[in-house]
Amino acid sequence: MERRDFMTLAGAASTLALAEGARADASRRTEPSERFKCKITVLRKDFNNEFYQKHPYGLASACTRFEVGQVFVTENPWDPPAGFGCPWAWADLRPIIHRVHAGNPTVMISCCTDGLRPVFFQFEAVEI
Repeated sequence: MERRDFMTLAGAASTLALAEGARADASRRTEPSERFKCKITVLRKDFNNEFYQKHPYGLASACTRFEVGQVFVTENPWDPPAGFGCPWAWADLRPIIHRVHAGNPTVMISCCTDGLRPVFFQFEAVEI
């Protein structure tokens, strides 16, 4: 058998094996967003006055869009829950929210990327 023929057969066999494996994986999985919601709790709001003195813009206070202790529960990983006040924070936090909707059992803590007024959130899976 020539090398070219061998490579063609090997490539076809590899593609077939991958397709079979993907089909087997798909049969074991259920749609993650149908099993879990994401509970988002506002833990803390900060204000970096030192940075504000050097680079003043906006309000000279902590974020006014969230209150400590607020709780939101997502219905799906794409749209913010009702009352979630900041589309920028939603965009920053969406990768974590997707992980929770996918069933990641780890409680995670993260914040938005506003360097002057960061808001810290806790994320946890809530089984439907």
